[in-house]
Amino acid sequence: MKQHQITIKDLAKQLNVSPSTISRALKDHPDISEKTKIAVRELAKKLNYRPNTLARSLRQKRSNIIGVIIPQVTHHFFSSVISGIEDMAYKKNFNVIISQSNESYEREVNNTYTLLQSQVDGILVSKTKETTNYAHFEGVLKYNVPIVFFDRTCPSIDADKVVVDDKNAAFEATEHLIYMGCKKNCTF
Repeated sequence: MKQHQITIKDLAKQLNVSPSTISRALKDHPDISEKTKIAVRELAKKLNYRPNTLARSLRQKRSNIIGVIIPQVTHHFFSSVISGIEDMAYKKNFNVIISQSNESYEREVNNTYTLLQSQVDGILVSKTKETTNYAHFEGVLKYNVPIVFFDRTCPSIDADKVVVDDKNAAFEATEHLIYMGCKKNCTF
């Protein structure tokens, strides 16, 4: 049987104070006595109280969650990208929800709408190889949720894009090796 999640109201009832007093005590507000703060923290710990992140995100009008859609988590490039995204998000107090499309347009569409329903603050996407209809991404923009494409982009979507020019990078690397005098099995 699922256990009832302890709320601020539950704590307030047990301590015979108002829910706003509990809220202020948990936020270490200066108007709340040290004795009350200690009692609230002890009871919260004893009852395993956890803040309701959904309620907080509704109040703040932000979730501090970034959604990520990638084609394959097993691909080294995407696992490296995920690691970088999570490291940076963590430093900025954001959480990350990762979705994998498995190169399926249908799954990509489903993942996109699932992230929107999860009230993410933004979405990072590397689209599938088979994606040619971008209506689901246009829907994201209609909800004023920022979207950033990386690696694989959608040319008709007006959104930020992060890409590597592989052809130009290969050209510059080759040019550099030639400049360094490498002809065969060159080592530095």
